[in-house]
Amino acid sequence: MTRQKGSMYSNMKASRKNKNAPKIFQTYMKQKLALTFFLVALVLFGLAVVVGVIGARDGEDYGRTVLAQQTYSSDTVPFKRGEILDRNGTVLATNEAVYNLILDPSVINSDENIKNPTLDALVECFGYDRTELETLLQENPNSQYIRYEKRMSEEERDKFLAVEAEINDNMKIKDKIDGVWFETEYKRVYPYSTLACDMIGFASEDGTTGSYGIEQYYNDQLAGTPGRKYGSINEDSNSELVSRDAIDGNTVVSTIDVNLQTIVEDNVKQFNEEIGSKNTAVIVMDPNNGEVLAMASYPYYDLNDPSDLTVSGYYTQEQIDALSEEERLDTLNEVWKNFITQTTYEPGSTAKPLTIAAGLEEGKLSTTDTFLCDGGWEIPGGGGYIGCIRLSGHGMLDVKGAIVESCNDALMQIGWQIGTEVFCKYQSIFGFGEQTGIDLPGEEYGILKSEEEMSEVDLATNSFGQNFNATVIQIAAAYCSVINGGSYYTPHVVKEIRSSEGDVMETMDKTLVRETVSESTSEFLREAMLAMVDSQTSWSTAIPGYEIAGKTGTAEKQPRSENKYVVSFCSFVPASDPEYFMMVVIDEPDVEDQSTGGYTTLLTHDLWTDMIPYLNLFPTRDTGETEETQAVQQEPEEEAAQDGEQPQAEE
Repeated sequence: MTRQKGSMYSNMKASRKNKNAPKIFQTYMKQKLALTFFLVALVLFGLAVVVGVIGARDGEDYGRTVLAQQTYSSDTVPFKRGEILDRNGTVLATNEAVYNLILDPSVINSDENIKNPTLDALVECFGYDRTELETLLQENPNSQYIRYEKRMSEEERDKFLAVEAEINDNMKIKDKIDGVWFETEYKRVYPYSTLACDMIGFASEDGTTGSYGIEQYYNDQLAGTPGRKYGSINEDSNSELVSRDAIDGNTVVSTIDVNLQTIVEDNVKQFNEEIGSKNTAVIVMDPNNGEVLAMASYPYYDLNDPSDLTVSGYYTQEQIDALSEEERLDTLNEVWKNFITQTTYEPGSTAKPLTIAAGLEEGKLSTTDTFLCDGGWEIPGGGGYIGCIRLSGHGMLDVKGAIVESCNDALMQIGWQIGTEVFCKYQSIFGFGEQTGIDLPGEEYGILKSEEEMSEVDLATNSFGQNFNATVIQIAAAYCSVINGGSYYTPHVVKEIRSSEGDVMETMDKTLVRETVSESTSEFLREAMLAMVDSQTSWSTAIPGYEIAGKTGTAEKQPRSENKYVVSFCSFVPASDPEYFMMVVIDEPDVEDQSTGGYTTLLTHDLWTDMIPYLNLFPTRDTGETEETQAVQQEPEEEAAQDGEQPQAEE
């Protein structure tokens, strides 16, 4: 009994243990499943985060990849770059639609009644190699997008579409043309080719980037925003195309007048065909608001093909072929560079009225002061002797006479009289050594001596425009202020910005920077420069009936031993109340004596002769037309041509 009881007890204990086993197993499994679920959830959460990050960062790229596998794989809608107009609305830069030919091999390969007529049409219309096309289709049987040719003309596209329509509309045959379509893009077009190339600049093939000129400076306004085409799945799980329209660029209205620009460029071209130069530049401005009405320099280039160096005739094909790639790029950059804003030079005697203006404004000089020119000046302090071009001397000259005769001796004495401090102060007031702020890229600053650096010799030579560098636009802006009564306006080449729909978004009004001189000083200098033109005897700028005033300039380039010169002429009309200012600069004219300043007055005379009728300017004084005034102009005498400049100091 005892044994049985023990056995029964053991069985009962075992039975109780077996009954508890399922509970323990279930608890263990629950814990394990919970851990597994947590780990899986954690992994899924991590994947979701990664997918989200990739989607935010690269979603558009993946979208484009998917779109590239669809029949509508053109995912970019091109914008039209904004137009550039002249002040009267004439189009200077616009866009022309061009077409990319797209092949869809998956469609072309789908049926022999499609493949053969489609290949036949491609060969017939465009002269493609049929074997090459067939190889392409074989190698890419499932592709739905192959850009086979870019930027075809509308005429080329229409030729193919006409053949396609003829075949596809013929219900009597099974042949059909399919799997060929055209993407639209836009090509930048310049209707006037070379006209105003320095001011306009050119754009990249896709229209997103401008180089040089207005195209570069106003690129943010001209460049639009491309549209997009996206594939999506609708409620019925069908794919559909969703588009976002492109935003076209804004229109830029320039200050340029196409007719004036044409007159300027025609005369510059004629001058260079007859005489020639390293560079010839002309700028025409409204002195009362800083607007640039015309701007040109030679050599020019074709905006539609800016890499063609043969256009202006300045370079022969033989010269171009001899250039290395690096030399060719350097040459192109020189041609593309705007001489008026990006090249510095010594202004010469055109700076003399500005020196005199400084003295008059500060009371260091009076219009009645006189100076003896005896052929040169001994610089105080042992600075050496600088001779005047008229070695015999001009005699006694008042301030107006110093301008009329362009006397270096008198100007050196005036410079010494006003002093270094005042001279340097007014160089800054007239804008030398700093950018004018013209709305064109790459403007140069010029090179000046500071007051601390300026020696007695520097002051003497600077007073008549040597040994400091300026740009044409700096001289032009300073002159405009001096002749308009003293208001220095920022020169500019754009009048307004319009939306692609034509609404005016921004107007560029005249910007007054500072006052440079008083009205009395301005009036005196206008009279003096009118007297200067009236006194010309050889190659005169004067036109009967019109008050044309101006000042010549001749500067010897560094190194002086090479005898190379830049000659220039600043002029304005009418002298009593200037409406138009013009500056002509000829860098190294192709003549034996480059210092002959008469070439600038000759070109200026021809320009005003052509411009005045267009500008509808009426005579302001007696025409005085007689046989004498109508006599044929002769080459200037050497003494007059030299313009009274001889910068070398004799120790």
